[in-house]
Amino acid sequence: MDAQFWIDAWNEGKTGFHQEHYNNKLIEYFSQFRPLPGQKVFVPLCGKTKDLLWLHEQGLLVHGVELYEKAVEEFFLDNQLMPFEKSQESHFTRYSYQNITISCGDFFKFEDKSTYDFIYDRASLVALPRDMRKTYSKMITECLKPGGKYLLIVYEYDQSKMDGPPFCVDENEINQLYQKEFTIKLMESKGPERESSRLSEVGSLKQKVYILEKKS
Repeated sequence: MDAQFWIDAWNEGKTGFHQEHYNNKLIEYFSQFRPLPGQKVFVPLCGKTKDLLWLHEQGLLVHGVELYEKAVEEFFLDNQLMPFEKSQESHFTRYSYQNITISCGDFFKFEDKSTYDFIYDRASLVALPRDMRKTYSKMITECLKPGGKYLLIVYEYDQSKMDGPPFCVDENEINQLYQKEFTIKLMESKGPERESSRLSEVGSLKQKVYILEKKS
């Protein structure tokens, strides 16, 4: 799966992963982190999610990464975050308004050496096929400070019943990817309250919410 797959998905309107409202699991569980104003949160493969706005409202410095440039521009325009600044840096075009920044480019070329207090992943890990998830998890681990917290939302289902993305990422794989560097706590496992029509047709679907904390 390459970058063109996602560019085509956006161009063709195949964006069932995009939600028009704040994600209810973000509001429920991220609040438990008790974030302080000025702390930094990283949102990989962020699209044009309104969740960035909610995180900003908590007083956080918000940094997303997104491949598709039109989605980035629409995020700022649709939410009237103007005038935004635009600059070029290495492999990315950087968009920013106040304390929200989105780096537009290939996540796997992201070389920002900043470390973050928090990571929020609702539709990122599950967007990647298995052979890309180990590299992804390594990059995520490097981005988070010791003691930092990571809110991770994934799906579990019978992969033979539906081709991803979103892919099934089961508990065993979560442990393989993260248990060396993180403590892992499963917060809930149940059918999602609302999902895209494609996912809702999978009878065995479970949405799992994890909180991971990076070991010191």
